[in-house]
Amino acid sequence: MASEVAYMLGVVAAGFAVNFGLRALPFVFFGGKGRELPKSVERLGAFVSPVIIACLVVYSYASLEWRTAAPYVAGGVTIVLELWKKNPLLAIIAGTLVYMALLRA
Repeated sequence: MASEVAYMLGVVAAGFAVNFGLRALPFVFFGGKGRELPKSVERLGAFVSPVIIACLVVYSYASLEWRTAAPYVAGGVTIVLELWKKNPLLAIIAGTLVYMALLRA
């Protein structure tokens, strides 16, 4: 029993260390007064986020079958709100609410 608890604590500690280290890495490399962020990193930052979102959308819709239009309508609402209001939180919440409402209907 004690070895299982020690193993679980070790897994949690390792996960914490890796997560903390990866999140701290940019501050170590690019932090400090008077240090500019390299242009290549700025371009990469502007490019990676939309690519990740596109991958998530493709993955989410890949296994759907055309039984109901609810996922597509909710996705359309989310996209329109994001492009119109430029507020991801509003778009995600509204898309989720539309999807849940259409499932109940």
